[in-house]
Order: sequence, then C-alpha cells, then structure tokens
Amino acid sequence: MDETERIATSPSSKGKETSEFLMRIVRTLSHSADFEQREKEKARIDKAYKQSDKKLGELVTAHYEDLTKVTQDFSRMSKCINDSRERITKIREDLSSCKTLLHCKRDELRRLWIEGVEHKAMVALLDQVELIKEVPVKLDNFIISKHYLHATDLLVNAVAKLEKPLAGIDALRDLKAELIARNEQLHETLIEELNKQIYAAVPDQSVSLKRSSSYRRGSNLTKQLSDPECKQTKPTELLKPPEMMDLNKEIKEDLNGNPEENPAHFIAVLVEALFVLRKIPDSAEGIKSKIEPELSAIVARTSQQVVDSYAQQGESLSSQNQPRFLLELLENVFHQFRNVARMHKIVLRNLQRIIVSGVPVRNELLYDMNDVWSKIQAVLELVLREYLDVQTSSRQRAPTSFDEPSTDINSYFSKKKPTKSKKHHGKSDKISLFRFDASIHAMSTNSYVDDNMTFDTGNLFHVNLLSEVGLGKHQMVCKPSVNNITAIFMPLEAFIKEVEDAVACQDGTSSLQSFVTEFIQNIFLGQVHATVSSSIAAATKGKQLCSYIELSILTYHT
Repeated sequence: MDETERIATSPSSKGKETSEFLMRIVRTLSHSADFEQREKEKARIDKAYKQSDKKLGELVTAHYEDLTKVTQDFSRMSKCINDSRERITKIREDLSSCKTLLHCKRDELRRLWIEGVEHKAMVALLDQVELIKEVPVKLDNFIISKHYLHATDLLVNAVAKLEKPLAGIDALRDLKAELIARNEQLHETLIEELNKQIYAAVPDQSVSLKRSSSYRRGSNLTKQLSDPECKQTKPTELLKPPEMMDLNKEIKEDLNGNPEENPAHFIAVLVEALFVLRKIPDSAEGIKSKIEPELSAIVARTSQQVVDSYAQQGESLSSQNQPRFLLELLENVFHQFRNVARMHKIVLRNLQRIIVSGVPVRNELLYDMNDVWSKIQAVLELVLREYLDVQTSSRQRAPTSFDEPSTDINSYFSKKKPTKSKKHHGKSDKISLFRFDASIHAMSTNSYVDDNMTFDTGNLFHVNLLSEVGLGKHQMVCKPSVNNITAIFMPLEAFIKEVEDAVACQDGTSSLQSFVTEFIQNIFLGQVHATVSSSIAAATKGKQLCSYIELSILTYHT
C-alpha cells in the first residue's frame, strides 16, 4: 500500500514506472487464490486511487493559474507551429512553381541579365565620357595657373582612357586627336617653362656695376636688371645646394599656392611632369640644344640694357671706345651664367632622381654639367672674338719690326756714300726705315674709317634669336679692339678659373683659356709690338729731321 501510494503520488514518476505499477497490479489479481483476496486488493487500489485523485485535485486547485497559463501558451505555440507548417508548405509549393518557371524562362532571364550588365557598363562609360569632355577646360585652367603636374596627370589619364576603354566610341575621335595634339603642345610648354626657369634669373642689386663716371649713372641698369618683370626669383630661394636635394622625396603640387614661389621645387615639378609624359630623353635633348641660343640671348639682352641705361644719359656707346662698358657687360653676363649653371644643376639633380627611382633612361640620352660649361665657354669665346676684333686683327696684322732684320738706329745717322737705288721689277730692294701707319694723316684716316664702321654680329646673334628676345639688332657696348683685353683680363681669368674648377680640369686647359692665351700670344702681343715699332719709328723720324736742320744751318754758316 505504501509502495502504491509512493508510486501513485510521486510527481517524478515516468511512463515506464506507471506501466510497471499496472503490470504488478495485474499479476497480483491474477495470482489471488480466492475472490475475497481480489476484493481486498481492489479496495486497496480504490483507496489509493481516491487518495491520488484527492491529492491531484488539491494540486490542480493550488496550481490552477499556472496550469491555465501553460495550457494557453501551449495552445498558442501549437497554433504558431501549425501556421509555420502551412507557410513552409506554401513556400515549398512556390519554390516548386519557380523552379518550373525558371526552366521555362531560362533563356529570357539570361538575356535580361546580360542586358542589365550592358546597361550598367554603358552608364559607367557615359560617366567617363562626361568626365573626358571636361578635360580640355580643366587642362586649360591648370596650364593658366601653371599647375603642370596636375595638367599632365589629367591629360595622360584621359588619353589612356580614350585609347583603351573608350577606343570604340566614334564620337570621341576628334577629342582624342585634340588631346594627343595637346600632349605635344604640353611637352613644348613644359620645355619652354623649364628653359624660362633656367635662363630668366638676372643679377640682383648686389652685382657691382663698375663705371668710371659715377654709380648714379649705373643705377638705371641696376633698376632694369632688378625689375620685377625681369627678375623671376630671389637669390635667397636658391641658397640650398642642388647636391643636398633628397632623391627619395615625393614631388607634390599644391593647387592653393604659387607654383613659381619656390623655383627649385617648380623645376622638380616640371621634370616630374615630363616624366609622366614619357618625354625625358626628348626633353633632355631639347634642353641641351637650347643652351647656346639662350646664353646668346642673355648676352643680347644684357647688352641692350647696358646701351639703354647710357642712352638715357645721352651717351652713344657705339661711337665710343670705352672698354669699361665691355667690362660691365661681362661682369653681368658672368653673374647670369653662374645662375644658369646652378639651375642646370637642379634640373640634372631631378633627372638623377628619376633614374634612381628605377626608370630605364640611358645616360647617353641625357646631358651633364660639362655640356653646360662647354656651351658657356663657346658663347663667351664668340663674344670675345667680336669685341676683341679677332678676325680683323688676324687678317690685317702686318709684320712688326721684330720680324724684320735687326738694325742699329745709329747706323741711319752715320755718314754714307750716295748709292743708286736698285730696282727689281719696278720695286726698291732697300729696307724701309720709316712707316707711316702712325702718322697724323694715317691715324686720322683710320679714325674716320673706324667711326663709320658698323659692327655686325650676325655670326653670334641670329636674326631669329634676336626677334625672339624682342630685339631688332644686337647692340655693341663699345668698339671692337684688341686693346679691350686689358680691361677685362682679370675678371675673365677669375671666371675661367671658376669654370675649370667646375669641370674639374687642369688649370689652363679649358677651351676658353686656350683661346685667351692664343689671342694674347698671337694677336695682342703682335699688336703691342706693332704699336711700339710705330712709336719708335715716329720718334726716330723726328730726331733725324732735327739733326738735318742743324746740319744745314751749320753748313750755311761755314
């Protein structure tokens, strides 16, 4: 009985335990010997059932609310499960229907998908076309503001798009041809701007303008050379040596700043833009070919400035033989040539930066500082040939008395027997004692001829070159003369020493030094010898005349 109650009232009884309990009751009733024993067992079971039912009723009463809530939750969950089953069933039916439709519409769907991809690509191409159409306007704006690196990137990217993704669009052929032409124009513009940065620097007010009259008279030239329109850069902006430039530094361009504010950085931007255009070898060749014409243009401009500065004072340099004007010209030219050499160092340093970055550029396609100094020496030699009158002096130089047989001046005053002059083919064989090229008549004649000479420097300054710099004809600052070397020799030698140090050659072996040495030995000293001989001849002629007069008077009185 206790076991039956425990099993019946145990809240943790499982279905298996319940089955065992029922089987035990059946076995007990089956093995009962008589009816009375079965009745007792039945009464016992009824009593246990009533107790369990009573306890169950009490538990139900005690947990009625919980049971109600559980029943409601179970009903709700059962409903949700049924709804989900219905939806899943419907989804399965829809998927089955879609599968059937997909099999039926597969080709049409493929066509629609391809059209969608094509339309998307066309929209992207239209966007690119709209951007490409704006390239010329943006390019002009960048060039006007001198932001050449942005202009180059824009142009190169636009041409690349027109040659690949947009190559099949016929409507863009004219634009493509225009941009390709603009590519070449931009290359020329970059070369022109680079040459401008190299050669536009002029001497500042610290350059000494040596003039024999006064510094006030030279202030006009100083003002011209220091004019903001002429002067592009400040010397303080170029104090950093080109050798100190960082080859690994990335070149960037600020759209909000003045690109010409820092000349060294502006040159780096120009070289970088040429690299983006893939024009480094052609650009190097173009820069090299422009060295000599640009140097000649510097000489022409400086000469014009010197002449104009004195013209304001009412002086005409072409009618004066003042070597100091030539000295002033050369000092200013030397200063500008030093700046040009420095700018070329900056350009070459940036070219070296590009080579270091791994760009395959052969060194023979570039140029070096030896080429620059060689052109500087060549231009200076041409200038010196004009002002030292080398061609005329070489052509007209007559043999001097040092080339004639050595004679004793006293022998001309010794008493001699009268002899008949021998003729040979109508010409006298005796040696001439006196020369008349230093006589008053000859000197006045030569002076008249010199005053009416026009000093043409066409060999040095081509007409096209002069027209490019805005000059009709090159102005000479003084008359060509061999004696001009005396005024310019010391500054010239100092500059030659700078050139030889720059090219690391042995002293006295540069081409300009060879020219100066040859000129002094073969022309200047010969001219000095001729002048001394003329002076001696003039002096001895005067002494002989005086002796003849005294001898005549003495003979008359005797």
